[in-house]
Parts: sequence; C-alpha cells; structure tokens
Amino acid sequence: MGTYHHKKVMSDYANDKITVEMAVGHILQHIDKLYELQANANANRYKLRGRVDSLEKTIEELRSETSHLRALIQRRIN
Repeated sequence: MGTYHHKKVMSDYANDKITVEMAVGHILQHIDKLYELQANANANRYKLRGRVDSLEKTIEELRSETSHLRALIQRRIN
C-alpha cells in the first residue's frame, strides 16, 4: 500500500492542498501500516525470545555438565 509521507500529508493539509477527508484517509492508511509493522515486530520478538530461552537453557546444561566433568577430573587427580 503506497501513500504519501506523513509530513507531506500534514503540510498539504495545513496549506489547504488537500481536504480533511483526504488527510484522514491518508492518516488511516498510515495507522493501518503501523499496526501491520507492529504485529510483524511482535512476532519476530516472540521468535527471538524463544531462541534466547533455548540458548540460555543450553548454556545452563553445558555449565552443569562442565561442573560435573571438573568434579570427575578432580576426583581422579586426587
């Protein structure tokens, strides 16, 4: 969906180049686009949060395994 830049819409309205109805139409298009972008951003954020959670879980598992291995090595040394 193409529309005029929001600054141009506001300028054109302020300079009586477009009517109130035209300005509202353009503004509604901008609002619709913003909602679409927000929905996409939220979906991406949830996906990334899931990946971060998975990586954090893996890190904790590796830390636990490393601690266990260190303890085994320490017992064999002593």
